[in-house]
Amino acid sequence: MKPIEIISYLALKTLSILFGHLSQTGRQKCGDFLASIGCRIITNRKEEALSNIKHAFPEKSDRWHTQVLKEAYRFFSNMFIIFMSYPTVFRFIKFTVSNQSILDEALKHNKGVIFVTGHFGSWELLAAWIGRAGYPLYGVAQRQKNLGANRFFEEQRSSNNVGHLFRKDSFDKMYKLLDNNYILGLVSDQDAKQNGVFVDFFNTPSSTAKGAAKFHINTGAPMIFTSCVKTQYNQYHVSFEAIPNGNDIIEITQSFTSVLEQNIRKYPEQYFWFHRRWKTKKND
Repeated sequence: MKPIEIISYLALKTLSILFGHLSQTGRQKCGDFLASIGCRIITNRKEEALSNIKHAFPEKSDRWHTQVLKEAYRFFSNMFIIFMSYPTVFRFIKFTVSNQSILDEALKHNKGVIFVTGHFGSWELLAAWIGRAGYPLYGVAQRQKNLGANRFFEEQRSSNNVGHLFRKDSFDKMYKLLDNNYILGLVSDQDAKQNGVFVDFFNTPSSTAKGAAKFHINTGAPMIFTSCVKTQYNQYHVSFEAIPNGNDIIEITQSFTSVLEQNIRKYPEQYFWFHRRWKTKKND
């Protein structure tokens, strides 16, 4: 690693130790402070996020749109602090779970399982819960350009028994994991440009990655939509929902996208609105 990358790694490790020694109230205050900075000073993508919220909920008032944006800053800032506080923070967090039997039954087919979710709720806590519960999960993530930061993020996830793959890794690795009855975690809600398929998302044709559907069609591995939402202070709910089997990429992709939308409508402040979700337009 370059000197700056080593410094980045050490700085993140130091912050992790410091956050880990704080009380839960202290971590909450740090997250709220970070949110206030992000909302008022670091405004990159702020207008994009507000525009997305208005697009998704045109029937709501401007005041409601602004409040959701503020709460989104707060939610994800606190999720970052929690991620930085592994593993100490797990002494304080309580999880409830629904439909875990769906996952257990899916693994009995010995074809692997395709977890599909979005940038919704705490996907990092979701992965941590799955790994700590003893399930064999590998998540596909974006590799960080800064190797020091990339190493830190890998170590944080690996501390919860979560394996890593990166978006540009060979598909053969992913198929091998499914062959060995592992869980393959995919976050499938970003704009996929012209490489994606267009499905309805908040009443708008939205370019969506087709990888999850392809893996399902090619392997027969069951698909499950999963999420982890914050329900109260220090309390989170993990849920699983089976996605119907199919052979049509668009229909499968629409199925899990619709489930994602239903969840977002319940907890709009827990969706990462900062992506350019509707950047690519459908050609008629």
